[in-house]
Amino acid sequence: MIRMIEKSNLVDEVYNQLLQMIASSEWREGDKLPSESKLCETLGVSRNTIRAALSKLNAIGLVETRQGFGYCVRNLNTGVYLNTMLPTMLLRSRDFISITEFRIGVEGEAAYMAALRADENDIATMEQTWKMSAQAIDDSDAFAKYDMQFHRQVALASRNDLFIKVAEILENMYTVWLMGFLRTHGKERSNDFHHNIFTSIARHEPDQAKYFMEEHLKDVLMKVKRDVERKESLKKQTEPSV
Repeated sequence: MIRMIEKSNLVDEVYNQLLQMIASSEWREGDKLPSESKLCETLGVSRNTIRAALSKLNAIGLVETRQGFGYCVRNLNTGVYLNTMLPTMLLRSRDFISITEFRIGVEGEAAYMAALRADENDIATMEQTWKMSAQAIDDSDAFAKYDMQFHRQVALASRNDLFIKVAEILENMYTVWLMGFLRTHGKERSNDFHHNIFTSIARHEPDQAKYFMEEHLKDVLMKVKRDVERKESLKKQTEPSV
């Protein structure tokens, strides 16, 4: 569902909302998008903002314009995006700040959809993984494995192929890095966030599930930024004076 825009970066906010409408299949292949004037009214932003956001979607091939018809969702070969473009984009990015920012947007929505769509088996599997991670609280390597497994299970419960593929890629590329990260920053806050995410999904509370997932990853982002700043500071200290 499209919501009124409240944040300051209007183009990105509109872009993200429209992208989510496509990713969640609320707008399906071939569907006509609402008119620019309708989107302006619904989102509370200017026509220039709407056009800029639509241009971004057009640039990545998700929508197209048809004469006398307006914007519509392209007939996409999803397999190309899932199996080629998406893995390539993520695996080429070694910037963990950007990756974590990406995770906030994607996994927050995945948790929201999981709370709506999870069945008893999904909930039981998530609960078992959370319990295993809680038992591994003193073992960073084991906790990291269960941590990323939990995030993948949330994506699976969302029933969205894009969210699932992203989670699989992240699990493969992120787990080893996470082991070292947890040794530095501890595991207790992640464990608490996972419990809150699981509880919200089990109770089918989508807003709460999304909130706790986003807060969890914002906490990770803050620590990632702190690590980057520390490394840059150490690098400056070791650079020879001119």
